[in-house]
Amino acid sequence: MTLATMLLTTASVDAADFSVTPLKEGDTFTGCLAQNPATGVGLLAVGDKVVLFANSSKFTFAKGDQVTGSWSIDGGTATNFSSTADTAATATIDVPNTTEAVMALTSGKSLSLTANSTTADFSLAGGEKAFMGLSECMTTQAAPAAN
Repeated sequence: MTLATMLLTTASVDAADFSVTPLKEGDTFTGCLAQNPATGVGLLAVGDKVVLFANSSKFTFAKGDQVTGSWSIDGGTATNFSSTADTAATATIDVPNTTEAVMALTSGKSLSLTANSTTADFSLAGGEKAFMGLSECMTTQAAPAAN
């Protein structure tokens, strides 16, 4: 499922500077999106999976391009990733389903992301409220389990 194929539905809820919105494909609920347009950072929850995405004009790749690189929080250990760009200039990373990864994203101040040899830094301000908003959205919308 790509971000481009999902339709935003209903009103979004404010979670710090992130807006949290339930997503649908047609009439079927698919997940929830927490997005901060000012910083270019977003989180997408589908079933029990969370994806982090970051958009920057520094990233010159197009939709469908292979993207490889690494990411780190607050200068910590870098984690490698590989994905296909869902939209132009956007790197998408599967967030590991670990307490450490979630704690880093919810308490961290900055994300450093290197994608296809280009590095961009992003603010994570409001990350804890964004995760809480995603959790509430997924619970209240009764999200289906991911396959």
